[in-house]
Amino acid sequence: MKRTELAVQFTNKGEKLFGVLHLPSPSGKYPCVAMCHGFTGHKAEAHFLFTKAARKLAENGIAALRFDFRGSGDSEGTFERMTVGTEISDAGEAVKFIKNHKNIDKNSIGLIGLSMGGFVAAYLSGNIPGIKAVALWSAVGQYKKVFGKNLKVNFRAGKLKAMDIGGVVVGKGFFKAGIWYDGLNLVSINEFREPLLIVHSDNDKTVPFSDAELYYKTSGSGIKELRKIKGGGHTYGESGTEPEVIDYTAKWMKKHLAARL
Repeated sequence: MKRTELAVQFTNKGEKLFGVLHLPSPSGKYPCVAMCHGFTGHKAEAHFLFTKAARKLAENGIAALRFDFRGSGDSEGTFERMTVGTEISDAGEAVKFIKNHKNIDKNSIGLIGLSMGGFVAAYLSGNIPGIKAVALWSAVGQYKKVFGKNLKVNFRAGKLKAMDIGGVVVGKGFFKAGIWYDGLNLVSINEFREPLLIVHSDNDKTVPFSDAELYYKTSGSGIKELRKIKGGGHTYGESGTEPEVIDYTAKWMKKHLAARL
């Protein structure tokens, strides 16, 4: 089977989003997974985690779309205007794009979300019809708690302001949208009834393992699994953990999306 990688683009709100579509072969129709990157991340992700995962999925007969949210990576827009709401909207357009692609089986669509992208995937799971499988990697479960700790923002006091974080500016809208969306991801995941895989490191210092446990407890999915990774940190960068996460997720998606080989 000859794998194919295509540079693709689609639009949202008049702005272009750029991505790479990985296909198991240039012909036929395949299940497809849309991959949602994390906060300040991009379509390749740290140590090329998403690139490697997309290629492994293609090896297992599953197409994968990794793309940059608006304001991130190569996509148009500015990071300062990015919010969890804009990323939810972008991911929704990504799902529409793959459903309409000639090589994708529109009835077999899945999601993978890393960190804040996991929050986005959890929200979409219960709000977009036809999502057949979801994998949450190091997913943010408690928005205000995680970002309040990491960005030192007092959400309760309403001290919302633009912040420079390592050279990128997070706008006021990011914090305001966070307050509105906080908890809606858990409502959405509770309404999701398809297979759910939750992967989280036991030494994640960015998003605590308790967020993974919260997703597992809250989920209404009939088929669900919480897989604890020993070590690896937030993006599974420690030795041995990256292949474990990628290989296990690819096999899991193959099983639940009924990949055509």
